[in-house]
Amino acid sequence: MSAVHLGVDRFLELPEARNKALGLVTNATGFTSTGVPTWRAFLERRLRVAALFGPEHGFRGEAQDAVQVVDEEFRGIPVYSLYGSRLRPTPEMLRPLDAVVYDIQDVGCRYYTYLYTLAYVMEACEKAGAEVIVLDRPNPIRADRVEGTAISAAFDSFVGGYGLSPRYGMTVGEFAEYLKGEYFSDVQLSVIWMEGYDRSSFFDETGLPWPLPSPNLPSLNTAILYPGTCLLEGTNLSEGRGTTRPFEICGAPWLDGEILRERLAAYDLPGVVFSSIFFTPTFSKHAGLLCRGVLVHVVDRSAVDALAVGAAILREARRFDRSAFEWRELWEGDGYFFDRLAGGPALRERLEADASLEGLRAFLVSGAEDFEERRARYLHYGSVVDAST
Repeated sequence: MSAVHLGVDRFLELPEARNKALGLVTNATGFTSTGVPTWRAFLERRLRVAALFGPEHGFRGEAQDAVQVVDEEFRGIPVYSLYGSRLRPTPEMLRPLDAVVYDIQDVGCRYYTYLYTLAYVMEACEKAGAEVIVLDRPNPIRADRVEGTAISAAFDSFVGGYGLSPRYGMTVGEFAEYLKGEYFSDVQLSVIWMEGYDRSSFFDETGLPWPLPSPNLPSLNTAILYPGTCLLEGTNLSEGRGTTRPFEICGAPWLDGEILRERLAAYDLPGVVFSSIFFTPTFSKHAGLLCRGVLVHVVDRSAVDALAVGAAILREARRFDRSAFEWRELWEGDGYFFDRLAGGPALRERLEADASLEGLRAFLVSGAEDFEERRARYLHYGSVVDAST
């Protein structure tokens, strides 16, 4: 039995859950502490699941990143995609529902689109007068730490918004309370809190099974590095998609992995060690091509500064060959995807100006205090507590 009693476990015990027509926003990460999928647990308890909603990667969780997902039917229940032709549930979808239940495992990082699916569901339900019920889950990389500058409203997108820092230090239930307090004051929100959760815990300290948050986030170490190494997605560097260690492996055909390793090792970054590596991605960037780069090893997870790791890799890869290094353009044109992830052009411009890593790190954390002050009003957990609904 796990040390933490999940929101979904507690929701299934509530008698009032049986009296509502429910929409369920979930995917393969939604399951009980004993591994039963949330959708199945709902049906076994004879809850009225009138509609299912799937985020990026789909309700089944098998689609790759940025792949649009279509509507389908699952066991006679309509499944509406919220990552395809639409990002929000429509009024027609919400009209038959008394409440929309959200049960998805997040990774504690601003770039993850599940956050914005929740925000858009809350926005739509506020307009439709439908209740939103969030079943809380742990923040895998600890819910007691904030890292990085908060994003401004001018650069809101589906990979960054709502004033969040890259590592925002909340559970999904606390994030929902933050959204209600700061953005959707009229939404009917209920959070089913966890029991036995300590916000200073990494996921493997909860006693819960690892939920594989998306196809390219296979491990806790991946999640720990993700706030920094995800920035590589905005360049032509492989971030390791198409390998067994995405966001831990990075490189390109035009790099020299050993030179890159030496340069990164010279920074003596806390909590990590770099080794040189050859790899051939099976899909995504440089698919089928021999790449040279580094593998980032987490040796002290409490000390890791993921944003510094990402900035150092970007700085040294670009300095290795400025003519080969490229920023990825947005699919719709007019700008760079990197700017969406970084919350504006300032980090890219500093990299192009060859700013020192110390200067980049100082910039990356400037202004985080403002977000921490706002966040503090919505924190539910301290050390281990028993929750009440």
